[in-house]
Amino acid sequence: MAGMVMATYNNNCHGSSRCNKSMGPTCINASNRFIDGNTYGQYTSKVYGDYTAIYSCTSTYPSLRGSDMKNLFSNIYGNQGCKGCGSHAFNGGSCEVTYNFCANCRDSGPN
Repeated sequence: MAGMVMATYNNNCHGSSRCNKSMGPTCINASNRFIDGNTYGQYTSKVYGDYTAIYSCTSTYPSLRGSDMKNLFSNIYGNQGCKGCGSHAFNGGSCEVTYNFCANCRDSGPN
C-alpha cells in the first residue's frame, strides 16, 4: 500500500528485565527444540524453562529448516555478543529470531 511503512527488525541485545547473562544455555536449549529437518514458515516459538526462542516476521515468512533456524539463533550470542536476551534480524530486516524470558509460556506454531 502506498504510504504504508513496514516495521523492520534489527539486531539487538534487548528483552525482558528478567534476562540475565546466566540464561544463555537455557535459551540455546529452547532454540535446539527446532527440529533440523522440519520446515518453519510461520510464527513459531519454542519454550525451555522460562525462556523462549521465537521466529517472527512482519510480512511473508520464508520457509526455513530447523537447522537454518539454529544457525540464525547462534548469531545472537556469537556475532552480536549478547549475554542474555537478544534478537537477530534477517531477510532484509523483515524477520527476526529472538531469545527472551517468558514465564508460563507454551510452544506456538508447527513442531
